Amino acid sequence: MNLSRPTLALLLSLALAVTACGPGATRVNVEILPMQCSVSVDGQISLTLDGQIPAGMKIIWTASVGNIVWTGQGLTATFIAPAEQGEAIITVSFTSGTPTPYTVTRTCSVGGGPVSGSGGTGVVPASGGYTIAISEVMANPCGDSQFKIWNEYVELYNYGDAPVNVNGLFLFDEGDAGTPDQIVPWNSRSSTILDGGLVTNVAEIPPHGFALVLSPYYADGIQPHRMPYAIPSGTVILTVANGGLGDDFFQIIGSENGYDTVTLYEGGLTIIREIVDHYGTPLIRGLHPQDIDDDHNDLLPLALNNCESAERINPSLPDVVGNWTAVKGGTPGAGPYQ
Repeated sequence: MNLSRPTLALLLSLALAVTACGPGATRVNVEILPMQCSVSVDGQISLTLDGQIPAGMKIIWTASVGNIVWTGQGLTATFIAPAEQGEAIITVSFTSGTPTPYTVTRTCSVGGGPVSGSGGTGVVPASGGYTIAISEVMANPCGDSQFKIWNEYVELYNYGDAPVNVNGLFLFDEGDAGTPDQIVPWNSRSSTILDGGLVTNVAEIPPHGFALVLSPYYADGIQPHRMPYAIPSGTVILTVANGGLGDDFFQIIGSENGYDTVTLYEGGLTIIREIVDHYGTPLIRGLHPQDIDDDHNDLLPLALNNCESAERINPSLPDVVGNWTAVKGGTPGAGPYQ
């Protein structure tokens, strides 16, 4: 029987696939989260496995220093750091009766104290090219809730020298519904044409440029507060993939005079891979958005009066008391930055 060259290539690829799935060659497409692992000396951090793990796998966690414990199937574990600073190699082995286990590893930094703004959980600001700061949060716009649903916004600023794509990142604001908002370009959700000069079809923020995350209902409001903002030309306009901006029952960010934290992260609806930035010094207890809450230990978030936003004074400095100020009316798409 004569086989064509494409047919032979197909049969060869199928044979290789079968061989790769045979005894001794089981592989697992999984990783250990958080991707950036940092914990204080003598501290603890929760670790979890993310990916598809075949049924029947035996999971074993080990740490090069310190201790690590897990229960049940081993999908989550707690690493207990040693008393000395340094690095710990966390290894997870997967076996299914074969002589050679498949392993994944994660390096955890053991430092001198808790990670700032993370509650010591090891979820730290991302280093994957995100030079992005939450530069302003309009959490208490003018009017009652019927206007707030249209006119709240989160402003992002790229303080770096290269463009940064924020498409697919998530915002979470402690809402009762517990559903984070995924960031998407304005045009992907809304057909409303905004003012000329605004960038509505991409989610890439240019160097030293601004983006606004608006509610998809922003243009649907009624007077006297319908589309009240004069947004500078060149501002990138973003929105959220589902619902309104904000994840509480009213689909707004701020409650009690804007007193909610806002966290920008990379991950999914139920898992945090890396924190990009936050407003309000939230306490981040673990790897899930629902683990985020206000620490109530400082004067952040700001208690905003009606028609006020919270604006970051220096976008390259941390989210701390003294680096935020209240601004009457807000400055969407603008700021005193170089």
